[in-house]
This record gives sequence, structure tokens and C-alpha cells, in this order.
Amino acid sequence: MPKHITNLTYKIEEQATKAGFVYKLSSNYYKNIIEKEAVLANITADDHILCIGGGICPFSAILFHQTTGARVTVIDNNESCIPQAKCLIRRVGVESHVKVLHQCGCSNICFNDFTVVHLALQVTPIERVFENLQKQVKVGTRLLVRRPKKHLGGLYCQMCDNALTCRPYVTHKSRNVGNTALYIKQSNE
Repeated sequence: MPKHITNLTYKIEEQATKAGFVYKLSSNYYKNIIEKEAVLANITADDHILCIGGGICPFSAILFHQTTGARVTVIDNNESCIPQAKCLIRRVGVESHVKVLHQCGCSNICFNDFTVVHLALQVTPIERVFENLQKQVKVGTRLLVRRPKKHLGGLYCQMCDNALTCRPYVTHKSRNVGNTALYIKQSNE
């Protein structure tokens, strides 16, 4: 993924962690996306969601909790993001429901507690992370994978293009996120 996309996202998120009005404006970008993803995966307060790729401003993790009541754990492989993300989660007042950890989605993670796993648009290398998930999550786990709009595909990692026609998915009207596909672990093969 080109560095300028990551840098731009970081700058927006950095401003959102510092200014409440920027946070509210930016979180509105994700609100409709999260609502559609929650319906697609039938997420309830009984679920425990793992969000892979939270950045310094884990909008999706916060909004998943606020929308569904589910517990959320968010991980990011950039250690420098974690303190700011934790600070924001405290400021928003969801620290007892949303946890932030420094971890890579390609590493060995204990997935037994998670019923839903969400992959952010900028997760890299998304193919490796997705393969790791397919091997390690338990049967019945719902995997939500965000995909870019077609005209932005070259800016993001290309994964599951053909699989989208075979999977349930929701489309989005956002600037970058084209759709979110739902995968459900069927067996331990």
C-alpha cells in the first residue's frame, strides 16, 4: 500500500485525537459503515469483536461498541499508535468495553474469545492476515473484510475480488470503502 494513504490517514486521526469536533466529524464518516457491517454480521451485545488495524484513532472499534454494545479488542502492529488510541478510548469513556493492544494480525493470537473479527481497509499484508485468521479462528467466527472502491484498488491491497461475488456483502457510499464482505468459518480444515 502506498505510504501517502497511510500518512494521510494518520494525520486525520492525529487531529481527531486532539480535537473533539474533528473526532465527531471523522467518526460520522464511519458511523453508517459500522451500522451496515453490524447488521451484515448480526453483531449483538453478546459478541466479542477483534478489530485488526485500529491506528491512533480506532473509530471502528469505538463505534462497534457504541452501536451494538459488544465488547471490542483492537490491535495494531504500530506500537507508537497504542498510547494515543488508549488515551482516546479513555476520553470517549469506553475503556471498560474497548481494549487496545500492540499486536500483528499475522502473529499467533488466541481467537477463542472472539466471535467476530474485523479487518480494516489499510491492514497489510491483508492476504497473510486473512490466511492466518482462516487457520486459527474457531468454527462459526464471522470475518468482516473491508474492500476499497474499485477505482482506488491500486492504492490498497487487492484481496478477495472474485470472492465478493460469492459472499454476502454490503456496499458503502464512503470515499474509500467500497464494500465489506462477510466470511463465516465453516470447518477446521
